[in-house]
Amino acid sequence: MDNRQEKEKKLWDKLASNYDSFINDMFCKTYSSILENIDIELKANDNVLEIGTGTGIISFSICSKVSSIIATDLSPEMIRIAKQKQEETNIKNIDFQIQDSYNLTFTDKSFDIVIATNLLHLLYDPAKPIKEVKRVMKDSGVFIVPTFCVGENIKSMIIDTVGRIFFGFRIVNKWSIEGFKSMLTNNGLLIKKALKIEGRFPLAYVVLK
Repeated sequence: MDNRQEKEKKLWDKLASNYDSFINDMFCKTYSSILENIDIELKANDNVLEIGTGTGIISFSICSKVSSIIATDLSPEMIRIAKQKQEETNIKNIDFQIQDSYNLTFTDKSFDIVIATNLLHLLYDPAKPIKEVKRVMKDSGVFIVPTFCVGENIKSMIIDTVGRIFFGFRIVNKWSIEGFKSMLTNNGLLIKKALKIEGRFPLAYVVLK
């Protein structure tokens, strides 16, 4: 495991036990809006890949609307908690796996939909997982990538600074929404839909093909 992987794993393992309550307390309305918009893109026969699943919040919310989901995360502790939740709910069509988004193990053109919620702004080299998404996504597939854009306004920049100082939570890429969209198109993706969702951090809800 390289230094980048080890740092990311340690951080998210440490945060895993409080992750669900953190999202619920801080971003409940934002995630409700994300899920409402994701639902529009789903079909009953879709095979879905979620990268950066955390404790499975998105996958558990959409699993009844699709055929199957493979939900991945680099953090073993996040995946352990997700599997525990799966056992408690007896949901069968999610396969939780420890995977590195920079080097996915799946074959080319495997998935109808790929979802990465609030992941890319945390990564030092987002072009690598984007390249992997393009490889594993079917030609007719879509990439759904809701992402906090703390560079959109001063308020969110201040909140980010406080979070980094007091909680050690580091947002690497402080994109504006337009900057985030430009990054995606510069990496060979075509924007199908783009919305701004207001909240503690402005969020770009972007669907690509």
